[in-house]
Amino acid sequence: MCIFIFVLFAFSGCSQKADVSPEEEARRDSVALHVALMPVADCLPFYVAQRAGIYERLGLDLRIHTLWAQLDTDTALLRRRVHVVYSDLVRAMMIQQTDTFDLRAVAALPGELQLITNRRGRVRALGQLKERMVAVSRHSITDYWSDRLMDSARMAQTDIFRPQINSVRIRTDMLCNGTMDAALLPQPFALETRLRGHALNFSTEGLQPRLAALLVPTAVLADTTRLQQIRWLFQGYDEAVALRDSLPALLKQLCLTPDSLTDTIARALPPLPLLAEPRRADADAALRWITSRGKARKGYTPDTLIQTITR
Repeated sequence: MCIFIFVLFAFSGCSQKADVSPEEEARRDSVALHVALMPVADCLPFYVAQRAGIYERLGLDLRIHTLWAQLDTDTALLRRRVHVVYSDLVRAMMIQQTDTFDLRAVAALPGELQLITNRRGRVRALGQLKERMVAVSRHSITDYWSDRLMDSARMAQTDIFRPQINSVRIRTDMLCNGTMDAALLPQPFALETRLRGHALNFSTEGLQPRLAALLVPTAVLADTTRLQQIRWLFQGYDEAVALRDSLPALLKQLCLTPDSLTDTIARALPPLPLLAEPRRADADAALRWITSRGKARKGYTPDTLIQTITR
């Protein structure tokens, strides 16, 4: 099941939109910067900046497409519906090595994940996950860390069942209602499940590699106007990191967090991350993993994957 939510935060000029002709609106849409994001902690500063009017002040017309699944952000990129997507280096390599679509990783984010187990399962050690169902999204950051978990527990990769549950909201709900024994979840969904009584068994916080990334097609980066828009996108993000007043409303609207938990989660969320430069060491780690999975094309290297955008 794939849930698609299209979110446009247009906090300026709303009253004038009724007076704009369809032709003019189409023109504005074509020159705006379109970004596909997920409602996760890594992406929240983009929404905060939009709500606070930071992008309007910078002169950036930003159109945010909010998608529940990483598979959907990648699809939006491949179909050229957006200019920037939130994804990861594993997915970037899977796309780049096909020779049909070239892209670059232009910024890195923590991509923190937590392994949450259903409280009724009483899992107290990773070894107890044997023959249990752990929800992941295949060939992505969640799949990477599930493999790492199995290695650390000295378990075979086949010792657990890994159903592909792409939507992070559905993954959360299936864990909470007991359909899944465990799930790898980003914030704020991991925190939500813990507040609902489920158990934290593992966190990637502070661990390497850092795989979450913003991806941009090379054709977009070659356009000087788009490149400036991306610089403004980053600037607004960094300005918004410290702003937390709008988080309860965003959690309710974007993440579908239960009303009773929005304020608590907004207060308990760790500081929102700053954008960082992507690192070759992280790309090399991703390549080693997809190679171990038999998903790397012979001779492929990530030499062109990483690109730093000067601000």
